[in-house]
Amino acid sequence: MPRGKKRSIEDIYKVMVGYASNKNVNDLARSLNMPESTCRKIILSNKDKPEFKKLCEEKEEEFADKATRIINLGTELLERRLATAIDKQDELEALIDYVYSCDDSEFSHKDKRDIVNQIRKIQLNGLSEITTAVGTMYDKRALAKGEATENSKFEVSIKVVE
Repeated sequence: MPRGKKRSIEDIYKVMVGYASNKNVNDLARSLNMPESTCRKIILSNKDKPEFKKLCEEKEEEFADKATRIINLGTELLERRLATAIDKQDELEALIDYVYSCDDSEFSHKDKRDIVNQIRKIQLNGLSEITTAVGTMYDKRALAKGEATENSKFEVSIKVVE
């Protein structure tokens, strides 16, 4: 587009909706096939308009709702996997013992190790990945709602001696 040419209302709307959705100007410019500087200029000249502020609030609410659903699903999955691990722990340990007790002609040492590693994955089934995902979504939701993402409380005790 030639320099100095006015952007259409449609282009401005696309930029503002895109920015309200993810706040990443680089990605937005790339996806709209528009210079980054143009996107920044459109955002700067429209960011204080009431309709844009309302759009940003709606997108943040939308994201917070989606994050809440993901957190709930992750928590449910975590709870189910923990329950399965507890319910099946004895069976899984018996299976590990059985694999190690098998004759080397049935399974090589490497095969036994691989089977036991697979069983151990079932025992906890990637809990760290689930908890990391839940924690990340919790923080992102808190940011979208304008809440703190860390506990920043501290106490100071001062003793004055004369």
